[in-house]
Amino acid sequence: MINKKIMLCMSLLCAATGLQAHDIANHLAQATTLRKHGDNQKAIAQLRQALDLEPANHDATSLLVDLLDESGDYDAACTVLQQALCLAPHNVGFTHRLACLCINIGRVEEALDGFNDILNQIPHSTQTMYNSAYTLKMAGRVDEAIALYEKILMLQPDYESAEFALGHAYLYKGDFNKGWQQHEHYLKRSHKNSELLRTLLLTNQLADKIILLRPEGGLGDTLQFIRYAQLLKEKGATIIAAVQKPLVPLLTRCPYIDTVVPVQSPLPPCHEWVALMSLPAIFNSDEVTIPKNIPYLYPDPALVEQWGNFFQTNTHFKIGICWQADVFNDSSRPRVARRGMSLTHFYLLAQMPNISLYSLQQKDGTEQIQHMPAPCTLNVFDEQFDNAHGAFMDSAAVMKHLDLVITVDTAIAHLAGALGTKVWLLLPYATDWRWIVGRTDTPWYPSMRIFKQPNPFDWESVMHEVEKELKMLVEDK
Repeated sequence: MINKKIMLCMSLLCAATGLQAHDIANHLAQATTLRKHGDNQKAIAQLRQALDLEPANHDATSLLVDLLDESGDYDAACTVLQQALCLAPHNVGFTHRLACLCINIGRVEEALDGFNDILNQIPHSTQTMYNSAYTLKMAGRVDEAIALYEKILMLQPDYESAEFALGHAYLYKGDFNKGWQQHEHYLKRSHKNSELLRTLLLTNQLADKIILLRPEGGLGDTLQFIRYAQLLKEKGATIIAAVQKPLVPLLTRCPYIDTVVPVQSPLPPCHEWVALMSLPAIFNSDEVTIPKNIPYLYPDPALVEQWGNFFQTNTHFKIGICWQADVFNDSSRPRVARRGMSLTHFYLLAQMPNISLYSLQQKDGTEQIQHMPAPCTLNVFDEQFDNAHGAFMDSAAVMKHLDLVITVDTAIAHLAGALGTKVWLLLPYATDWRWIVGRTDTPWYPSMRIFKQPNPFDWESVMHEVEKELKMLVEDK
């Protein structure tokens, strides 16, 4: 009798277990189907039900984290992973995923803890070291990041990403000599080292040579590094600049460029071509030798006069603002490194007395203007602005009449700096190599001042500092 009862209980238990497994598989299948049809929220609900039945289910956890990540609910994704790691504390995959999510949302110490946990289990994981070094650099702990990148390259000399990142870490620290020397490895590997140009420079044989400059990166990168055309021109070279089509009208006005063509057009013959962003390394520029012959971009005098008439009756302190970087470009960055901010952060300035704000924002972000509350005033130019005469042409002319430009890290910042206009640059917590860590100035643009988030996503502190400094600037005018 006892044996029969035991057998019956075991039979019922197996049936229940089998039923539960069937239910979990069903929830996973439904979640997968719902995801394919774009209904992420219902898929998330199915996966949560699966985890209620089996909290340690790996497939349900992984898919749920994917969906929460895709939906932008990063905190919830982290919570799911933390719960999974309570049940399986040595799961390297979940630990890595959690640490990477923490990087994305600026939870630096949690990310570092996660990578350290992995390294305790897999001491020579160069990928984990690389992620940890990136996190350290993001947090401004550049020397620690450099030491870790160097350790990676000792263990794995062909780790190209670490080689590239090490050069940028030196530059971010302000060590241009080591930075460009290290960056040369990347330039050689990517066929951007321009060996002939280096030889011509070394032997002083640039006279009568045709040098073709090609863009690399975005519009702002072109505006920043086109200055090197002046150095090449001074050495006797003929300069052809193949640039992004929107920049052709503006750069045609540069006297040190002989020909400007859209990069998409058939390119004329040349003795050597060079990527614009390779030029600082080729010239081995440091803080002293970075070309600072500013202005090196020039507005159309007729447009300057036209906009002078527009502004002549306004005696206020005139500020041009830009709050949104290119959304497509920004979306590829970790959230903690995204450059755009909400226009609402400028409401504080829009209510200050004796100040006139003018929008220099183009396309992305302009839809926010219609939601500004009545006490805030933002002057907006018509749709012909920077369209009738070409991209940045009106912006450049207008900047000659502004007292200040306040902008996020976008092409407008580089335009203002290249014109010699006073510009305040607003940076996120994680920035790239060109804005040296711990600095409020930059050797690239003498007229620029930097305001950087002290903590991830903390635009509020940035704007309160801007407000304080702006009050003093206006009073001194």
